[in-house]
Amino acid sequence: MELPWILLVLLSAVSHPLRDLTLKGVAHPVSCYTGVCLSWVVFAAVHMFLGNHAPILPQETWPLVGASAIGLTVYYYGTLSALRRGNVSAYYPIVRSSPLAIAGFSWLLLDQSYTGAALLGMGLIIYAGLMIQKGKGRLLDDPKAFAMASLAMLGSAAYSISDATAMQSASSAPFLFWTYIFVTLSLASLRAWEDRAQSAPLLGVIRGWAQNPWRILFAGFSSYLSYLLILWVFQKGAEAAAVSAVRQVSIPVSVVLAAILLKEPRGLHRLIWATLIAIGIAMIAL
Repeated sequence: MELPWILLVLLSAVSHPLRDLTLKGVAHPVSCYTGVCLSWVVFAAVHMFLGNHAPILPQETWPLVGASAIGLTVYYYGTLSALRRGNVSAYYPIVRSSPLAIAGFSWLLLDQSYTGAALLGMGLIIYAGLMIQKGKGRLLDDPKAFAMASLAMLGSAAYSISDATAMQSASSAPFLFWTYIFVTLSLASLRAWEDRAQSAPLLGVIRGWAQNPWRILFAGFSSYLSYLLILWVFQKGAEAAAVSAVRQVSIPVSVVLAAILLKEPRGLHRLIWATLIAIGIAMIAL
């Protein structure tokens, strides 16, 4: 991979944890993540206008829009559910371990074989992922949070596969525009379902936006820019394996930023295990 592409992927990796760090601890996380997704719709529309792109997708791309929207909904809801219960430094590395799920999917359904180094990387991810959030005297500090983070990882794998395939025939802005319309509606429905006992549940979504407008805007812009850089590098012809390996810088970065910005405990302990997760993912990718 060429040096300019590596620098763009590194910029994406460093900026990626900012969304979850920014929204950690908000009163209405589902509403806020819905607001982030809505901001992506707006950013994609502006992107289409500036790039003179029509909001039209090839017919064969629409199933990928649906698959990506489902994966993203699972990813967002799993992530926010895990972070409601635990620290960013404990669960963000698990959420970002989607190459493990992709490798498992390829092995089970596509008859993909792996080298000894890749198998060692898989084992390293699983072991380090357990150790990074291990509680005193027990394997899992919070089994439900771990389950939600793992669910988010599976969602991330699903939308990663869909998006990489879609970029072979579609432009990024129209694809993100339509995908995030569906994701926004899905998360708004989940928020309404959580507040179903109220007479006007959708007011909860609006209330969450009104209480955190600048957080939502910053989280949306930083995450949109981060992912746009990845899609742009894919369109330029960079290999997915190399890109995936470099992106794992976001895992130890998230732990460092969580310790500095959120004052989360056990920073050095989690940094060591997070770095091992990143190394394991790089071993699979390469």
